[in-house]
Amino acid sequence: MGYKFEVTIEAEIDTQEAIDYYSAINGSLAERLLDDLALVFSKVAANPQFYKYIPKKRHGKYRYTKLKTFPYVVVYRVEDTSVVIYRVFNTHRKPWYEQGKMKK
Repeated sequence: MGYKFEVTIEAEIDTQEAIDYYSAINGSLAERLLDDLALVFSKVAANPQFYKYIPKKRHGKYRYTKLKTFPYVVVYRVEDTSVVIYRVFNTHRKPWYEQGKMKK
């Protein structure tokens, strides 16, 4: 089944903040982050049911997967024929424990 792929504005902002952070350190780090993110997006789009659900009851509809090299997770949900990327979180922020960060 082919899924339509959507990225929320929150996920775009998260991604831009990560790119800005790594660009300030070293431009090649930002490029590697984008490569890792593109790989994760393509894997999620191809097989979104493969990845785990977030282990909190209140977020049970959301799935996540980790980036290979960087401390980020991609949080998404399968909605009918779409895969919606909701957030790209830095794992050091413990995203699913913070109030109000996960929007439906």
